[in-house]
Amino acid sequence: MIRLDKVTLTYPDGDRRLVAVDHAILTIEHGKVLGVTGPSGSGKSSLLALAALLIRPDSGRVVIDNVDTSTLDGDALAALRRDRVGIVFQQPNLLPALTAREQLVVMGELSGPSSRAHRAARRRRADALLDAVGLLGQADRRPAELSGGQRQRVNLARALMNEPSLLLVDEPTSALDRERGAAVVDLVVRLTHQLDVATLLVSHEQSDLDRADAVHTMVDGRLRDDRSLLSRPRREEDACTTDERAHASSAAGSTTHRALPRAERSR
Repeated sequence: MIRLDKVTLTYPDGDRRLVAVDHAILTIEHGKVLGVTGPSGSGKSSLLALAALLIRPDSGRVVIDNVDTSTLDGDALAALRRDRVGIVFQQPNLLPALTAREQLVVMGELSGPSSRAHRAARRRRADALLDAVGLLGQADRRPAELSGGQRQRVNLARALMNEPSLLLVDEPTSALDRERGAAVVDLVVRLTHQLDVATLLVSHEQSDLDRADAVHTMVDGRLRDDRSLLSRPRREEDACTTDERAHASSAAGSTTHRALPRAERSR
């Protein structure tokens, strides 16, 4: 379970301090997707940075797997972030010279031993994750050879490479058309359930939050429940309508009954 407990973050603004996150309380259970929406400047990015352990709150606690991160020094905090937090960036930020498979393998090498057996295990996990997002057949292609939707799916697979407890997804559909964006959100939800990860999904797009287990709206740094987003009926056009979305969803579901290879970590 991931918990933000009365977390507050402020920034200097002249002779005063601007409140970016105001006593936020969030609990994300494993296997669940919690959505956060809100206007630009409402504090969503600051909330993500706090959950990602990129900055420390002024007050309150971020707890990941029963570890109170406020008690950790810088090195321990970085290790926890590396091993337990996966981030799906708004832009994929893939390394141009690396293939889709290599993008994942390099991520695994950051936290694991380097023996031949461990390298082979990382390659197996990378291939299993690429299969889960429908891209095993594109494993040897570089970013320039992939579509925008495919690059975002590599981004998602890379974020899951080190078997995180917490998956943070930042505006995953902002650079995609509606159909490809819907396919990516479908994969986020399916893999959240399959891998039992706790997922925080931030999006301006209300349609991205249709399948979230709970939704909060953020306004002026404050969070409120907005269950009405979950109760509205799904629109007809939200159904799977493209070959890419159907293929992606099918690929994600194809691994439901077999476990992905475990991440190899140094202890």
